[in-house]
Amino acid sequence: MWPFKKKVINPKQVENKFTTVICIPGMWNDRDEFILSIVSATEGEYLAVGNVLMHAKKEKYYTIELCDRDERMRNSFSYAGMTTGVTEPFLDTIAEHRHVAYISGITGNLEEAMHIAFAAGAVLKAGGLGVKIETGGKAFDKTDWLEKLQHFEEFSLYQMFVLDSILKENGEVYSCGMQNLGYKDTIIFGEEFQEAAALVKLFGIYQLVDKPTILHGQTFSADLESPRFRITHEDEQPYIGDELFGNPLGMWRLNKITE
Repeated sequence: MWPFKKKVINPKQVENKFTTVICIPGMWNDRDEFILSIVSATEGEYLAVGNVLMHAKKEKYYTIELCDRDERMRNSFSYAGMTTGVTEPFLDTIAEHRHVAYISGITGNLEEAMHIAFAAGAVLKAGGLGVKIETGGKAFDKTDWLEKLQHFEEFSLYQMFVLDSILKENGEVYSCGMQNLGYKDTIIFGEEFQEAAALVKLFGIYQLVDKPTILHGQTFSADLESPRFRITHEDEQPYIGDELFGNPLGMWRLNKITE
């Protein structure tokens, strides 16, 4: 059903086990309707059996939990959708949901992140209204997510799973969600917000696309004319210990080299 267009993912990428959790509110009246809609909407490509969502042909299995309506869902999507441009009409639709499906599965590398992204797409096709990445703090309307799958490429995973413009009260700017893809998050201090957010994004994409071996003490710059930054391990990441947002792989800090 879903063509893996422009697939350039390296299956030999080092695997870091991590559980990604995705929230999808929908219009299902009950569990039976939910199960039947999965089969019908995907023409049997995906099946929901018990608490398992499966793609048998690809041998991909995810835990799926169908929960009752949640009155907090509209506000949750509004907050998580600030960077993705969700609209008021979309949020009004979210407010009308009847049940909420939570998909969880082992990721921690690009290939597994891709598979769970397509599994979320299957649930959307079956009556889901939108997607919220619980392990990244980012929300999308149904059309946006399905379009990313329809025109899928490796960079799409960064757009889907990583929030890269979080601002702390002290002026630090950092990312959240890179653990879904198998990488460390990034934090920077001392730069204007827009410049810092752009650098955090660039550094994250650099890791996905070039797949470099990054070591403590190395340097990084946007280009030959831009300032250089020293790369160091960050021991006090903002979400350390948080079950959903904390990155067990750690975090890189970028410090501008001034000499």
